[in-house]
Amino acid sequence: MYRYAVTLLIALFAGLAGFAGFNALVDPFGIMGSPDLPGLTARDTRLYEDGGRVHVGDQLARGGERGIILGSSRTVDGFPRDPADLPGGFINAGMRGTNIFELSQAAALAAGSDSLHCVVIGLDLDEFGTHSKAKSTYWLSALRDGHADFARARVALSPSTFGASVQLLADNLTGSEPRVPWADTYPAGAQRERYENGTRGIYRFYLGYRFDPERLALFETVLDRLTAEGVQVTGFIHPLHAWREEALFRAGRGDDFLAFRAALTEVFDRYADRQPAEACLPGGGAQLHDFSGFRPFAALPAPAADAVNAHPTFYEPSHYLPHVGADMLALMSGERPLDERVSGERLTPQSLEASARTLAERRTAWLATPDGQAVTAMLDAVIAGNPSAELETPQFLNRDDETSVADKLARIAPRAARR
Repeated sequence: MYRYAVTLLIALFAGLAGFAGFNALVDPFGIMGSPDLPGLTARDTRLYEDGGRVHVGDQLARGGERGIILGSSRTVDGFPRDPADLPGGFINAGMRGTNIFELSQAAALAAGSDSLHCVVIGLDLDEFGTHSKAKSTYWLSALRDGHADFARARVALSPSTFGASVQLLADNLTGSEPRVPWADTYPAGAQRERYENGTRGIYRFYLGYRFDPERLALFETVLDRLTAEGVQVTGFIHPLHAWREEALFRAGRGDDFLAFRAALTEVFDRYADRQPAEACLPGGGAQLHDFSGFRPFAALPAPAADAVNAHPTFYEPSHYLPHVGADMLALMSGERPLDERVSGERLTPQSLEASARTLAERRTAWLATPDGQAVTAMLDAVIAGNPSAELETPQFLNRDDETSVADKLARIAPRAARR
């Protein structure tokens, strides 16, 4: 019986070691430092298989970056991915499907490296809702506890990693690529269908949306500590295509959105006078820019029913194209955008009221266009059908969540900060 038990344990251990070794060798998330095997693992096709949490978490835990750009899939897809196409020292650290809890963890983790001087973070109403807190691979990644070695062990032993490993091998053997969100051309009608379906679906999402002030308070805790330690934090409100923004207003969330803008403005203004140790963008330690609100580049008409060529700024109502993100960075840097239609403004308590009036005027002007009238008619039909709200079980922050952020903030590297 003893020999049987020992043999069974050895077999289980060997199987587990082989499983972990296979995942570590293939390394689908690019965190193990394994050598590339030509024809098998040389092409990293699955770095964002999990939305990017594992890969990004490992990057931030390792440190060495001067600046990071955080945000949801709007950042992943809406900013250049190659560091060579970004300002010096910046990397795109966006993660798909994320929220302010994960983004706060990421910012706090990155600040543990004394090389980090600047955080640019994309924000919108979605990330502050009660509908989600963290995706499953968050618990595998270094975002969870800030320890890269522990994260690699968890990733190596994860069935999710095994699935990504098999897919990466298949991609390398067959030459296939994961789906990318945009293309130069589309089948006739595909883009229009994407716009219409996206707008109908997001209307139901906004019907069930609930803002969580505790998430804003958690983010402010991180903003306070980073700026106090000399890290410059630049926030920006993501642009959305006018079709999606109109769905937000028609779902009764317009006042919520304006209140959200005001609350963010107040939060950033509280730390605006702090001096960064080494600024990457013009301004003080904290500043907020707004690119939302029916601006010309986001109010270009949706693709026609027979359109084949790609829309010039948005590949669907929720996501803008990388050249738009590059122009937004240019504007935040005090430079002119390549596309003159891309515009934004810095929000301050002094400019907030006038900004809200201008937003309302842009919306009114757009609604009078044929494109605005088409969306009005479509949403009228949706509302007439009395659709049910898209509801998810609320996920509220707890003491452990706050503690995990506090632990990372306690490890922030000192800088030559001046309040």
